[in-house]
Amino acid sequence: MEKLSISQASKQFGISRARLYQLLEKGTIMGYRSMQRGRGAGSWVDSNSLNNHIETREEKAKNSKSPGRPKAMAEGDYLPVRLAAYKISYTTQYINRLIKRGSVDAKKSKGVSLVFYPSLLKYLEK
Repeated sequence: MEKLSISQASKQFGISRARLYQLLEKGTIMGYRSMQRGRGAGSWVDSNSLNNHIETREEKAKNSKSPGRPKAMAEGDYLPVRLAAYKISYTTQYINRLIKRGSVDAKKSKGVSLVFYPSLLKYLEK
């Protein structure tokens, strides 16, 4: 068992300190969470436990049958609102407002709002 401080583990494994504290609270990884705050708190994480958690998480993601985010990128496709907002540098709230008004074409698929990208571009040209 190799003890790493929270900041060391954060740097070494690329996980935020807040997430490490969450994993400690849940009991997902082994370690100690001090009730004190600051540098002298003495919280630590077991590096082997954290490494095992990361490996199993990656395996689960690899073996998962869920398709994940839609990969639509062609010009004639429907895009998730979030991706469309990113591409045109607008907020998702603004695009959702346009959808509600009927200013752009959209549809829902599995609970996700999809906007017809050419329709959105045409609206922006006005």
